[in-house]
Amino acid sequence: MGRGSLCLLFFALFFLLVSLGLTLTSIVTDFWYTADATASTNTTVQTVFSYNFGMWRKCYTHSMPDSVPLERRAGMCGYTYQDLLPVREDTRTFDEKRYLHLERSWLGCMIACAAVQIFSVLSLICGLWPADCKSFKKSSLYLVSAILCLIAGLCGIASGICFIALRDKDIYMRMIYPSHVTYAYSWSFALGWGGTGLCLLEGFIFLCLLRKDYDNVNETRKYNSFG
Repeated sequence: MGRGSLCLLFFALFFLLVSLGLTLTSIVTDFWYTADATASTNTTVQTVFSYNFGMWRKCYTHSMPDSVPLERRAGMCGYTYQDLLPVREDTRTFDEKRYLHLERSWLGCMIACAAVQIFSVLSLICGLWPADCKSFKKSSLYLVSAILCLIAGLCGIASGICFIALRDKDIYMRMIYPSHVTYAYSWSFALGWGGTGLCLLEGFIFLCLLRKDYDNVNETRKYNSFG
């Protein structure tokens, strides 16, 4: 393997591990979105609309609202993932069903993004394992890795779009926020998009490696392995 191809492969491996770390961190943290009602003069509004939340729970800044069931409470946080579990939907309106499906898609697509990245890491480990690497074609490994990284990137994009759509519905259609309440995307949201962007970059790098390998095949008339 040429020095340039080797450097690209190490960069791709490094970016893959970083993107997986960013994606997993975004999944387990509670800072996808924040709301702050400190400027409001209504104490109830301050309690209900001062929070940050992620995929699994919502954490309140001042105190826990009485509307949060006791069995869902954990300190200043309330678990929200139960709302996404299968329930009877025949009593829901069309907008409520669409909102529920967007929430499920947001969470499911980001989990799929992380799962595909993990599978990509395992594929690279199996393909580059020293005991058996002589029998593994470079082109096969590059192609599989590129496809997996691009699929992971598309899953991350779908998740991010669903989350943005949910927040737009909250603001412009459901209008859930009273006046004097500020709201914004937070760092877990940014980490999710960062991991997604790196997935697309990794896919591009593996495609470049695949092209270089096929050029070598055309010159040498034989497939290259890692041995």
